[in-house]
Amino acid sequence: MCKRAFSLVFLPLFLLLSPQPSPCAQPPAPFSATLVDFEGEVLVQKGAENLWLPVEKNMPLEQGDQIKTGANGFAEILVDDGSQIRREENSEITLSELSADSQTKSVTASVYLWFGRMLSNVSRLAHSRSKFEVLTPTVVAGARGTDFAVEVVDTKQTDVGVFDGEVGVAGLDRQKKPMRESEAVLGKGYQSSVFRNKPPAPPVQLREKMLSFTPRFELLKNKGTHRRRDLPKIMEKRKLVHQETLNKWKAIKTERSNQMRKPETPPPGSSKTEPKQGMEQEAPPKKTM
Repeated sequence: MCKRAFSLVFLPLFLLLSPQPSPCAQPPAPFSATLVDFEGEVLVQKGAENLWLPVEKNMPLEQGDQIKTGANGFAEILVDDGSQIRREENSEITLSELSADSQTKSVTASVYLWFGRMLSNVSRLAHSRSKFEVLTPTVVAGARGTDFAVEVVDTKQTDVGVFDGEVGVAGLDRQKKPMRESEAVLGKGYQSSVFRNKPPAPPVQLREKMLSFTPRFELLKNKGTHRRRDLPKIMEKRKLVHQETLNKWKAIKTERSNQMRKPETPPPGSSKTEPKQGMEQEAPPKKTM
């Protein structure tokens, strides 16, 4: 009897002391960015698939997505903290890390630029845990609320130019780890080149090629003012676009699957005629020395 009474008293006490989920706690957002605009050929590959599919305006993006642009194409991505990424023509990126915390307003964005060029318009990081960085085969560039361009010249060289704010730039060693001891901080109006397994070259003022991106940054910043204001609406709209996109992709996958199943029919006149029985085929001429 005493044991039973003790159990009845202990059970409510145990439930009271056990950690309970906060009524305000929300699961992490499945999507943390939106493809708000694009032009030309732009394709996306989802992390779990090995298939390139066409993008849709206002479609959501998530960690692991890979996006590439063709000639004369571009794509603009709006992260949920208001930061923007513009991918120029003939470029490819992977959203290596992408997450947003709706309670702390912290954002983690790590973008790998395989080749090509991207422009970043990064919002002032509102939380100490927030980070925004761009990686390439030779460099890691960490933004501190800024506008900067990154261009992979080739697999051995990356150029980084800063148009506003500051960017920390570090080369990568042979194990692809940042060489923080030789990190350089680039200020507004400066650029640096980083070669494979080398520290950043001494900063120089923005050169002609980098300066040619200035009008694109101005346009991107103007767009960002309106996009940040309409961010809640954009996030709501992408839910509808997501379902529409899935339906279109399903139709594309079905069509491609059916095409793969179709037997190949030889074009007219290309069918080979079997030699009649008893007739010998002419042997190819022998190579004479």
